[in-house]
Amino acid sequence: ASSKVFTLRTEDFHSIIPKLSLKIGEKLKAGDAVFYNKSNPSMKFPSPVSGELMDIIRGAKRKILAIKVQADAEQQYTDFGSVDPKAMKADEIKNHLLASGCWPFIKQRPYDVIANPDKTPKSIFISAHASAPLAANIDYVLAGKEKELQTAIAALNKLTSGSVHVVVGKNSSSPFIGLDNLTLHTIAGPHPAGNVGTQIGKIDPVNKGEVVWTINPQDVVII
Repeated sequence: ASSKVFTLRTEDFHSIIPKLSLKIGEKLKAGDAVFYNKSNPSMKFPSPVSGELMDIIRGAKRKILAIKVQADAEQQYTDFGSVDPKAMKADEIKNHLLASGCWPFIKQRPYDVIANPDKTPKSIFISAHASAPLAANIDYVLAGKEKELQTAIAALNKLTSGSVHVVVGKNSSSPFIGLDNLTLHTIAGPHPAGNVGTQIGKIDPVNKGEVVWTINPQDVVII
């Protein structure tokens, strides 16, 4: 059974000062914004469920620590529509990702904070090989998701001045293999070979003043 209460913890989103989009008692659908980034109001953080905003937990100086949502028994979802990234400009893609709450999946290096949409990264990295002990097999997790991955890659490719680098393991059966609009790399060896920071250092190091974005492969499917 699903939980009746879902909690969003604002500290999970580093460098963000949250501002509430709703008040206690208001109804919302899954995908509706619960809070937004004070320094960039277009960056929205959505509810994972439909229901009612039931509680706001605050700390010192009324800092928002957590937001609780009472889930509906039957879920309702906000429909952000379907778009074709190949027919869109970079700003249109950014606006769609920001409005739909998908932007927080995109992280920025250095610092591993949520990417600044006003910057253009020199490259985007997706590590599709997990070398850490007990990590899930990403080839298995992504199996059958070629269509979703290709759509997201086509969109991400327009957001960088360089390449979308995807790294897979040796002898991989990854669904990323054979897709368009990316540069594929194969790696082998012990951990931390699968860490995206290690891969950036070997393939396209970040120099002073430069920015590289990273995305987890499972989040690419969601996008």
